[in-house]
Amino acid sequence: MDQKLKEQLLEKSDYPDTWKNDIWGQLEARLDEERHEAPVGNLRRATNNKNKHKGMKVMKIGIGVAAAAVAVTVFLSLPAGTAMMDSVKDWFEPEKKIEIDVEGQKEETNGQVHVDKTSEYAIYYDKDRYKLVEGTDKDVITTIDPLPAEYPEVSLTIEQRTDVLPEQLAEELAGQLQGEYARVDAVERVTAPVDGYLVHAIDGSDRLSKVTNVYVVSNGKQGSFILSSNYFLEAAEGHGARFTQTLEQFQVIDGE
Repeated sequence: MDQKLKEQLLEKSDYPDTWKNDIWGQLEARLDEERHEAPVGNLRRATNNKNKHKGMKVMKIGIGVAAAAVAVTVFLSLPAGTAMMDSVKDWFEPEKKIEIDVEGQKEETNGQVHVDKTSEYAIYYDKDRYKLVEGTDKDVITTIDPLPAEYPEVSLTIEQRTDVLPEQLAEELAGQLQGEYARVDAVERVTAPVDGYLVHAIDGSDRLSKVTNVYVVSNGKQGSFILSSNYFLEAAEGHGARFTQTLEQFQVIDGE
């Protein structure tokens, strides 16, 4: 095994030495297994994945990858809720500058990483304008300060259905929105800001009319993530644009 990878893992970890040695042992076993099984096939699948997924990034593990990415796959095999599992976020850059385009103007935002506790996805969001609230069935990114009561909801929600594929789920959600919005567009196949399906709906033409963009993407297995951007018509070039560019930072973590 590459000694530099081992040194990097040990140096960047705050765990007791016994934990570190156990983690490294699992890393060596995982990479040795992949090397003997089908290293060329793994690399080919990773290349095909990169070409296929433009918005959604599926992280695959291959020979010679960075220690941070390797560690993620080890954490995926650990019980949810353990100290090591909660520290998956340490292997992502905690914060980074993200350039976005809002109303034709370029601006730089301070991106804060969030890694789901089950390590199934990661996303960066503008920490100066929004907060992320974790729930039992979904996570919600919303304004730090609540909007006045007369304004419709402004949020970006992230939830997962593990038993329905994206295309089928998109059609199902479009049907549900029919009873909630005045206009619901046909399901559209998209590659940006994520690779999946889009259902766009709007409830009128007033400045405070509700708008939603529901994106459905693969979870890398047999299910889907539902990414719902909610705002009002007047905020389309503000919150709407920011949520779209936040979705460009969405990553599915696939340890298979």
